[in-house]
Amino acid sequence: MKPRYWILIAVLVAVVALIVAMVMIFAKSSGPHGYVADNYTRAAQLDIPGDDDNEAYTSPKAPPVVSREITAKWRPQSESSDAAGIYLRYSDDAIVIQPNGPGSVIHLMDADDAYRRYHSHLGGIWAWSSTYEEGFRGGGPGEGK
Repeated sequence: MKPRYWILIAVLVAVVALIVAMVMIFAKSSGPHGYVADNYTRAAQLDIPGDDDNEAYTSPKAPPVVSREITAKWRPQSESSDAAGIYLRYSDDAIVIQPNGPGSVIHLMDADDAYRRYHSHLGGIWAWSSTYEEGFRGGGPGEGK
């Protein structure tokens, strides 16, 4: 190959990388994830260990107040609460708001990871949907067929 082709290839790779970076930046800054990141204080020391997708934020406000602020801007698909916290489920993400002294800790996490971690609090409360379950037709002879 001639040197000018290498330059053209390098420019194309750089343009593609720039487009991918812009998409990722704008994807994080919109939706409930972006709202939390823009309005609450990042607290990396409170991230859940072993969960790379988890991000923790804090607020001096109580969990019900934080929940109302978030849900006023971004309506969740499902919402539940108990003495341990408030659980907001969005299409791919979940927000878990728990007491932290007089304020709150807000965990942003993948919805599937949140369900696995907090299933004892959620049980069948969250209206869970999965593409895997939609095609399931039963498990025994003659069932669901």
